[in-house]
Amino acid sequence: MRPLPSDLLRTFVVVAQTGSFTAAADHVSLSQSTVSQHIRRLEDVVGQPLFERDTRNVRLSPHGETLQRYAEKILALMDEAMASLCGPPLNGTVRVGLPEDFASTRLTTALASFAQRNPEVELVIGTGLSGDLFRELDEGRYDLVFAKRLSGSRRGTIVRTEPLHWCGSPTSPLTHGESVLPLAVHPEPSVTRRRMFEALKAAGRPYRLAIVSSNIMVIQAAVMAGLGISAFAGYVIPDGLVRLDLGLPELGSLDYVIDRQPSVSQAALALEMVLTDAAGEL
Repeated sequence: MRPLPSDLLRTFVVVAQTGSFTAAADHVSLSQSTVSQHIRRLEDVVGQPLFERDTRNVRLSPHGETLQRYAEKILALMDEAMASLCGPPLNGTVRVGLPEDFASTRLTTALASFAQRNPEVELVIGTGLSGDLFRELDEGRYDLVFAKRLSGSRRGTIVRTEPLHWCGSPTSPLTHGESVLPLAVHPEPSVTRRRMFEALKAAGRPYRLAIVSSNIMVIQAAVMAGLGISAFAGYVIPDGLVRLDLGLPELGSLDYVIDRQPSVSQAALALEMVLTDAAGEL
């Protein structure tokens, strides 16, 4: 079995993330021909095609998708090892923004572990709606943000894709045949709210706003009480709620991304790697 050269893996990951040999060449400061050569050498090593190419697009093959998951973890571990052995102790303040639904999952454990390993780093954690988090990042209030990305947006780096599901309580109004769907939603600029509205309008399904709240716990409680239905990412469906598959339009999937300031501290970069790894394993 031949080893996987780290330089080839780094080039491969950048091509996979950007979807472009040209953009990858700019990112890693290599010529496009060198990037192409790296990919051909890596394909020779693994004995499988890693990309499906046509005249306009570069897409990962099934083998490429598998390798990307492993390559990102391998490179993150290598960087972490080098930082631990050679880098200075991390310190300073890192301001991170998270959506409320994911702030209560494994990401919290990852943040706690990072804080324990780096006692000289002060973590300032904020939560909110994804649209607000991105705006506040642009205003300089955060160093990095983990949030949901709107369809068509290209900001940030995708770290997880989650299917979005209609959810209700076992006594949901939908199960009683109510024709106008009562919804429990966040206010604008909620990504999930927008996806729900777009799907219902496209399907010609009437709805009304029953509950509007910026607090995720209020939304969950309202749905649990049967006051309305809502949508949740697959991993964070609250206990006690059920998926509703009674003729409702598909909501598709949401991309979760990490975006950050153009220039951040080593502590922020280290935290970004921790969050990326944790999100991929949720």
